[in-house]
Amino acid sequence: MNMLSYNSPVMRFLEGLFDIVALNLLTLLLCIPLVTAGAAMTALYKTLFDMREQKGHTIIGYWQAFRAEFRTALPLGLFCAVAIAAFGGYLILLYPKLAAGSVWAWIVAVAVGILFFFPMTFVFPLFARYQNTVKKTIINAFFLSLRHFPVTLIVLAIQILPLALILLLPSYEPMIVFYWLFLGTSFPAFLGSGLFKKVFSAYAE
Repeated sequence: MNMLSYNSPVMRFLEGLFDIVALNLLTLLLCIPLVTAGAAMTALYKTLFDMREQKGHTIIGYWQAFRAEFRTALPLGLFCAVAIAAFGGYLILLYPKLAAGSVWAWIVAVAVGILFFFPMTFVFPLFARYQNTVKKTIINAFFLSLRHFPVTLIVLAIQILPLALILLLPSYEPMIVFYWLFLGTSFPAFLGSGLFKKVFSAYAE
């Protein structure tokens, strides 16, 4: 088999890699205005689900999904942005006690973090997969994140890995930032989309 032919494993891998890089750049660009972040993340997961099912064209499909979900995903994106900002402000207020090693402060910080970030692992994949209200999507995301706890932990670990590596290996920061710019959003989402598909397959479409 000619390894450079269109249907060869090498070319399929390179095509998939190009699509994931393009999706990462598009998503980062469209997440800069907060009002478009919800639609950008929803379109990302919808496109990745389609990629796994070999449906449609990646970039065209992403843009079509982004336009279709812009209005409906707007409140969801703003809600997540406010939640992240609120949690960041909470940590700043709690920092003196955290730095002092207060056990109760750490317990509270972890508990609030679970409340904020567990639903976020499922909220955009759910919104991309099913037609539902924002409120119902958030509620379903929270319960699914608890019910499928291992999946939640794996997805969160994949997502925060670049930040953890920067903290642990500061000398490699330029390389890690380079990875994040080209793959840091779409590649974790691609890995997570496979896990989410297995979770969703257990429920009625």
